[in-house]
Amino acid sequence: MLGLGGRVMRHKPRIVITGIGVVSPIGIGKKQFWHGLFEGRAAAKEITLFDATTYPTRVAGEVRNFDPVEFMSFKEARRMDRSSQMIVSAAKMAVEDSKLDLNSDMSRIGVFTGTAIGGQAWAFREYEVFREKGLKRINPFTAISTFPNASSAQLCAKFGFKGPSDTISSGCVSSTVALGYALDHLKMRRVDVAIVGGTEAPLEPGIFGAYCAARIMTQRHEDPYRLPRPFDSQRDGIVLSEGAAVLVCETAESAVTRGASIYAEIAGWSHNSDSFSMTMLNPDGIQATTVMLNAISDAGLRIEEIDYIQAHAPGSIADDKSEAHAIQQALGDRTKDVPVVAVKSMIGHTQGATGAMETVAAALSIHKNTILQSINCEKLDPACFLNVHRDKPSYKSIHGLLLNTFGFGGKNASLVLRPFPYDWHPEMYPPDVRHN
Repeated sequence: MLGLGGRVMRHKPRIVITGIGVVSPIGIGKKQFWHGLFEGRAAAKEITLFDATTYPTRVAGEVRNFDPVEFMSFKEARRMDRSSQMIVSAAKMAVEDSKLDLNSDMSRIGVFTGTAIGGQAWAFREYEVFREKGLKRINPFTAISTFPNASSAQLCAKFGFKGPSDTISSGCVSSTVALGYALDHLKMRRVDVAIVGGTEAPLEPGIFGAYCAARIMTQRHEDPYRLPRPFDSQRDGIVLSEGAAVLVCETAESAVTRGASIYAEIAGWSHNSDSFSMTMLNPDGIQATTVMLNAISDAGLRIEEIDYIQAHAPGSIADDKSEAHAIQQALGDRTKDVPVVAVKSMIGHTQGATGAMETVAAALSIHKNTILQSINCEKLDPACFLNVHRDKPSYKSIHGLLLNTFGFGGKNASLVLRPFPYDWHPEMYPPDVRHN
């Protein structure tokens, strides 16, 4: 097709997921994570990483039995904050899963990560060392372990990736926006492959205490496996969790050419701001509805083609209601028919890692033709009228999946995933456009 000046116009490539790695509170590795989701396993447990007996909240989603030395050398691990250890481990799993050729042109592989807190836990600990023992006792790796883009830098250093490398820090939507930026780079053919992930390690006394002070977390301690309770009439706040996830994303041309297995296609995305509050969604839901509809439009789909929604749904009183209202505005008469699932009911709220981790859940759901279940929603709040899928997982072909993440500072981001192939034509991706 000829454009202005007789230039050949190329179709934008489709972007697919070919590798998955995850370190989560309900399982380490793709298989264990999926088993945890499918079984409806709850991450929330009494905190063991520090003494939380005097805190108003004493439950969290810890990643237990995680040994970074299974994925890297002891020397490498001791120079990284826990958040970096987890994302490097997840990346190792994702790269191996994708069978990516690390002897290829590494300048064509970009890295995009997201985190809200990054290495702050290390910084808190070293500040105490500084106060008690002085400047000379500060760990010499503190600077490189705590700066915000340590996650993307560590991945490049570990694997030798030489394309663009960025870390997005935009609250709970951080890794969702990182996925969106990766999508844009891939569609513009700036890179052929993108390593995309999110990581968070907020379970440190000072950080956890700050969340307690903000009064956004559940204060229930009995039966922690019944927490959080998204969309439930008895919900009382989030369960803070840690974890990391990495996805190998690439053009369909690249994936098909090298014979890679494909989990799903990331078809579109959008993000915007509420300009309402630093801690909650705007109750009118206008911007949240807009970001969903724009993501669907970016994917080239219609709202009628969305047949599954993974809601942000952290279990907070106000935001669950606001999101439900926004989804109702987007779906209209289809609200009662489209199943909605809150993955956070199982894994808790992993903050900046949310987008990447829940995209893993979405991609596996599409790959396995499975609608997951929302747990802990025993009595649906009438103000959150949605078709919350509370039954056991059901098998169904998913044609269009909408994934929402909303965050502190009024940040909104949505992704749309669908199966691949989906109307795919190989002639749209001739080999001579590889470096265009």
